[in-house]
Amino acid sequence: MTLMPLYAKAKRTFFFLFLGSLSSCLEFGEDFELKGVEITGKELQDVSAKTGIEFPQGTESVGYCSQGSGIDRSLVFQAVIPEDQKEEFLKNDIFTLGDDSKFDNHFAKHLDWWKVDELTERIDRKIELPKAKYLECTVGLEDGKIHAYVTWFEI
Repeated sequence: MTLMPLYAKAKRTFFFLFLGSLSSCLEFGEDFELKGVEITGKELQDVSAKTGIEFPQGTESVGYCSQGSGIDRSLVFQAVIPEDQKEEFLKNDIFTLGDDSKFDNHFAKHLDWWKVDELTERIDRKIELPKAKYLECTVGLEDGKIHAYVTWFEI
């Protein structure tokens, strides 16, 4: 028996042990999509906790999609903001500190409720958060109501 096959076998075993221990250290969640009344206060709190965006009383959730099973977690969220709360909503840090630029929401385009391209009177913002996390938010009119589209992801 030569040392080379034994070395290759040990190397391969070490590699799989390393992968197993690495994946056990990573925090994985689940992937899910919720619409309308399926979205509870728990999900709205989750969006606020991750993004730092405070949603005013009376916010109506439209859609929420979380991708937590991969290494790079992400979420997309859409809500209707009460018209009398728009100015208060625009006081969130993303609108006061964020860059004025449209975002690339490529991972949300497949969702039937994601209609950000149809908004009029848009305000687009993007900001980098600590620990390689990114936040994007667009607010505008859709069907005569104020809609907010939020994406958050980490790399």
